[in-house]
Amino acid sequence: MATKVYGSGRRGGFLRGVFFVLLALLVLLLLYLFLPFGTGRAVLLGSDARAGEASRSDTIMIAKASGGLLAVPRDTLIEIPGVGEDKMNAAFAIGGPGLAVETLESFTELPIENYVVLDFGGVEEIVDALGGITVNVEEPIETEQDGEFFSIPAGVRELTGGEALAYVRYRGGPTADIGRIGRQQRFLAALAGEVSSPENLPRLPGTARVIWRNVETNMGPFEAARFAIRLALSGGASNAELYPGAPST
Repeated sequence: MATKVYGSGRRGGFLRGVFFVLLALLVLLLLYLFLPFGTGRAVLLGSDARAGEASRSDTIMIAKASGGLLAVPRDTLIEIPGVGEDKMNAAFAIGGPGLAVETLESFTELPIENYVVLDFGGVEEIVDALGGITVNVEEPIETEQDGEFFSIPAGVRELTGGEALAYVRYRGGPTADIGRIGRQQRFLAALAGEVSSPENLPRLPGTARVIWRNVETNMGPFEAARFAIRLALSGGASNAELYPGAPST
């Protein structure tokens, strides 16, 4: 005699329905992340103004969400729209991130619509929220920052927030500001790696709040998160090029 099972068909239909809803949501999420919207480019500006100093951008990079960073040295001689020839970082000081974007669009002939300004003064807080950051320090660093002395040996190092801030600010050595650009690139690549690391998942909510507190952008939270995820997944933060030029310019 066959045993009848009641309700199993309804349960199976319900589970199939849940599966298809979740599948549809996953597809929509992937489309949102990877379908191109707008130019897919943003200017990343690192501002390190301190009390009594002009607010100039020390780090200037054009980031493409699908991969790649182009760093423009801050002292590059450039034509600023409506101003004339000046150093690239003067565009930010004169007209804020909007003028910096307009200047870079004119300079590179690339359409760019978004900007992200990171206050390097918040680096210490961001790194401490992550519990430290692992960076390959290319050469020993000995520097005094805001009355505190830092000695960072060469090699792969776990940096505290204070050490990370000294690392991105340091411009000693033979390459001076060009060397600092390289360090800031390595820091951003390391930061992207730490944020996307599964080990740091429990820290992400707190870290995201700290980052958002130290960032100015014309993107909304979801748009900014989408851009950051696409850049991290593409490996864009580790694929950086320096805009070529001669010492005279």
